[in-house]
Amino acid sequence: MTATVDLAAIRHNAGVLQERAGGADVMAIIKADAYGHGVRPVARAAYEAGIRHYGVARLPEGVHLREAGHGGRILVLGAPAPTQLPRYAEYDLDLTVSSADVAAAVVRHASPEAPLRVHVTVDTGMGRLGLAPDDVPAVMTRLADASGVRLAGLWTHFATADAPGSSFAQTQLDRFRAVVGAVDVDVEHVHAANTGGLLTIGAPTHEFDASLVRSGIALYGLAATPELSARLDLRPAMRLAARVTHLKTVPAGTPISYGAQWEAPRRTRIATLGIGYGDGYPRRCSGRASVRIGGASCPIVGTICMDMCMVDLGPPNEAPATRVDRGDEAVLFGPAGPTAYDVAQWSDTIPYEILCGVSPRVPRRHVNCTDENGTCENGTDDMRAPSRLTRPTASGG
Repeated sequence: MTATVDLAAIRHNAGVLQERAGGADVMAIIKADAYGHGVRPVARAAYEAGIRHYGVARLPEGVHLREAGHGGRILVLGAPAPTQLPRYAEYDLDLTVSSADVAAAVVRHASPEAPLRVHVTVDTGMGRLGLAPDDVPAVMTRLADASGVRLAGLWTHFATADAPGSSFAQTQLDRFRAVVGAVDVDVEHVHAANTGGLLTIGAPTHEFDASLVRSGIALYGLAATPELSARLDLRPAMRLAARVTHLKTVPAGTPISYGAQWEAPRRTRIATLGIGYGDGYPRRCSGRASVRIGGASCPIVGTICMDMCMVDLGPPNEAPATRVDRGDEAVLFGPAGPTAYDVAQWSDTIPYEILCGVSPRVPRRHVNCTDENGTCENGTDDMRAPSRLTRPTASGG
């Protein structure tokens, strides 16, 4: 089994997003190992496409990128623990100020020798992280007055931007616009649009001089709907496939898999694939999903196991059964179908979960690399992070 990641698709999607963003820069959201695609090669591909801002969820993700040699600005979107603040300074990572308590800890820890770059987040309706709108001006002023603190950003997050015409998204935008207008200190970046906001609302640069937009799922070739993805010419980057490990012909009435919940309705050919829910293919797809094999779409039958699943190839003397041998490949999702949208629908979830859920034990194969050795791993010289022994004098871009 292999998850093949097309880095040319990543670069193409980055270009689409930058064009869509207008005058704003794009922040590539590469948390959760770049949504399961492999953070180091994806970060490199995004950099090659002109992106210089990255977003991750947790401090170790940012540290990993820096230690891998990636430069540019890296924002950790999750709330930091006060004990972690020295690591942010050491690795030149931007941190999220999500509460007055975090702001107070930043003021205590920051110094000219170990400066901290902060993005203040405002809860305009997501209900997850962030300061109340009325508390933002005072916190921003306190941070601006502190020695060693750089106000790198002010941001919020849309809750319903995937829904075109959402009135609540507009409500959040109005609240954020009011906050921006009430802040009386200089801030390097203002950002609100996530992928949904960028693709359905558009980059709201005209609203409050936003200089960044954040995009995650679209970088990997998906949008809120397959139709929107196609209209924007996004290209899915991941293809998940597994090999046929066993073939057999069974008579009508033969039960397949745990619980014996499926029985062959006729004499049929069954292929066992070497992939299961332990590899991230959802068990909820049991009896609902199909794979592409032997030039046809064939149903998964019986309960999906931890390490295997079974496919009904149909009558043994007819195609596609006659075209399938042990060792042949079956596609569980990919650009040519079935798609990640299909798997999400079969398992009652969202495509994000399908991509992120592909297990680490599934090997990633990165194609269309630009480095000569084809590893897709190493940063180029101009991507190197600034030395932690010598503080950079510029903020980066």
